[in-house]
Amino acid sequence: MFDAGLRVEEPARGLVIVTIDRPAARNALTTASGRALVDLYTRLAMRPEMRALVITGSGDRAFCSGADLKERATLNAEAARAQHLTHRLGLTLRGSFEFPVIAAVNGAAHGGGAELALSSDLVIAATNARFALPELQRGVMPGMGGTQFLARALGGRRALDLLLSGAELDAPRAEELGLVNRVVPPDRLMDEVMRYADRLMALPPLAVQAAVRSTRGAADFGGPAGLALELALHQRLMASEDRVEGARAFAEGRPPVWQGR
Repeated sequence: MFDAGLRVEEPARGLVIVTIDRPAARNALTTASGRALVDLYTRLAMRPEMRALVITGSGDRAFCSGADLKERATLNAEAARAQHLTHRLGLTLRGSFEFPVIAAVNGAAHGGGAELALSSDLVIAATNARFALPELQRGVMPGMGGTQFLARALGGRRALDLLLSGAELDAPRAEELGLVNRVVPPDRLMDEVMRYADRLMALPPLAVQAAVRSTRGAADFGGPAGLALELALHQRLMASEDRVEGARAFAEGRPPVWQGR
C-alpha cells in the first residue's frame, strides 16, 4: 500500500507549508499523494486569505525523487495514465494560484521532484540540493512541465542538452544558471524560507497577486500581450484602497495597514 505521505501545516493564517513526508522512499510521489495534493490545492485556491505556499521534503536526502517507481511498476497502462493526469491536475491548480509558491529544496530533486521545484514561483535551495531530469534514460520524458519550465529558464539549447544527458546540477550551478533564487546551508533552509515568507506576508496582498499573475504572464505571453496584462493589473491596483493607504502611510511616516481592497 502506498500512502499519500503529506504533512500540512499553517504556522500563520494564509501561509501553508506542505512537506512530502516519505523519507524512506526519498519522498517519492504516489497516486495517493497526487489525489491528496489535488484536494489540498482545490481548497487553497478557494481561500482568499492565502498569501504563500511552501513545498519541501522531509529529511535531508531528498526534496522529492519524482514518481515512486516501485508503485509505478505495479500499475497497468490505464492506471499509470490516470496517476499522471492526477498530478497534472495538481500542476494546473497550483499554476492558478494568485499567491507565490516557494520550493524549499533539500537534497535530491530528481524527475518529477525537479519539475515540482521548477514549476514553483521561487526556489530556495540548500547547498546539498541537486537537480536532474533523467526520464529519457528510463524510456520516457518529463511530463509535469519539465521541458517547458527548463526551456523558459535556460533557453532551448541548454535545456535540451540537460534533458538528453540527464546530468545532475548541484545547487551553486543551478543558482548560476537561474534555476534557483538563492542557496543557503541545509540547517538554515527553513529559517531562510520562513523569513522570506514573513516578508511576503507583510506586503499588500493585491499587489503581490498582480505581480505573480503578471510575471507568470510574461512567460506565457511576452511581448505586447504581456505588456497589456501588466497594464490591466496595474490599473486595477491604481483604483484600490491599498494604493491610497500606501501613499498615505508613506506621507505620514507610519507603517501601512493593508486591507486587500
